[in-house]
Amino acid sequence: MPETGPKRKLLDAAERLILEKGFDSISVRDITGAVKANVAAVNYHFGSREGLLDMVMFHAIEPLCEERTKLLEQAERQRAGKMVSVEDALGIYVSSLISTAAKIKADQFKYLPLVGKSLLQPEARLSPIVSMLKVGISEKFLAALARACPSIPETDLASRWYFFDAGLNQSLQTLSPNQDLEEILSSWVNFGIRGFSGKPPKNPAKDDPQGQLFDF
Repeated sequence: MPETGPKRKLLDAAERLILEKGFDSISVRDITGAVKANVAAVNYHFGSREGLLDMVMFHAIEPLCEERTKLLEQAERQRAGKMVSVEDALGIYVSSLISTAAKIKADQFKYLPLVGKSLLQPEARLSPIVSMLKVGISEKFLAALARACPSIPETDLASRWYFFDAGLNQSLQTLSPNQDLEEILSSWVNFGIRGFSGKPPKNPAKDDPQGQLFDF
């Protein structure tokens, strides 16, 4: 993506509108109207509305997946072949949200809700490359968790992972600047640790960031 120019303006406008209205509620006219462009500009630069929305999702998810992969591989190298703990794996997965926002110089309270909205799109609506990124990063962390939790059956482990991941992404959609982001993300790590250890949260108010006690 160019740093400036009409293509970048359309992408930025689409991201802003998605944060306000969601993926389903914005039209080509909404996007082009926001930057005073001709409606044909979306087709010219992105092929279609869907092509532009795919680019929004890729632009949000790709640097995050890259950061998560790098941090997980670093942790595995530092342990010289020893397994990464559940706490470390989940800590990397969650803390990478903040480090990615810093790396791409994005406003956390705009970038993270966009990530949440993008990752919660139905699989059928994801482009092949975005789907590949999403599935690929899940497989990497599932493999790390499988090594750390050998007593949990594979299907059960996957269910716990997708439940945790969906809940985390759901919470990202509603972040606002008046919230303590680090506390929210820390509570998700704690919640995940208890879920993968098979123990329910001892303090629902602290360990369940949604204010409800979910049972893995």
